[in-house]
Amino acid sequence: MGKITVLISTTPDGFVDAKNVIIDPEFYEFIHSLMADDDTIAFGRNTFELFQDRWPARLKDEQSPEWVKKMAQSLHDMKKVVFSSTLKTTTWNNSQIIDKLDIDYVNSFKTNNTGGLLTFGSLSIIESLIELNAVDDYYFNILPLIPGKGEDRFFKKLNLNRPQPLKYVEYKQLISGAHVIHYENENINF
Repeated sequence: MGKITVLISTTPDGFVDAKNVIIDPEFYEFIHSLMADDDTIAFGRNTFELFQDRWPARLKDEQSPEWVKKMAQSLHDMKKVVFSSTLKTTTWNNSQIIDKLDIDYVNSFKTNNTGGLLTFGSLSIIESLIELNAVDDYYFNILPLIPGKGEDRFFKKLNLNRPQPLKYVEYKQLISGAHVIHYENENINF
């Protein structure tokens, strides 16, 4: 059965802007450890278009550090799904456009896959998965920064019928000062 995992990078004051994420070899190695159990990465349109514009070029750039090339290769090789009703074409290897994320997609994915689905950076997708109570594993990357302002706040559109209890699994402290906390969903619907 396929599992769904989300990685959410946030500041203590609740901002999830990508510009606050500390990108270094250790963080990419952590993402690789998550990707090892997954065969699909899920994106919303905005994040997908940003990644599609940047990552294939990094794979070809001889000036890119090896740890960046490794991430670019992994992203290139993995299956990618982008949930969008407006995006019509993609040029990124192994990419598929799906009109919407709904219960039918989640049921089909979980039933028909042995690898997992990972999403990071796509808040609308993460919020939809949480509202469907479909997330198996949560990784909260707490960043050592209080920016006080930003473009995106953590879960500003989330609407739950009832609380979703989480079970603490472990945490990892990164050299950057970030802490990644892993929780499992105790009452998953699937």
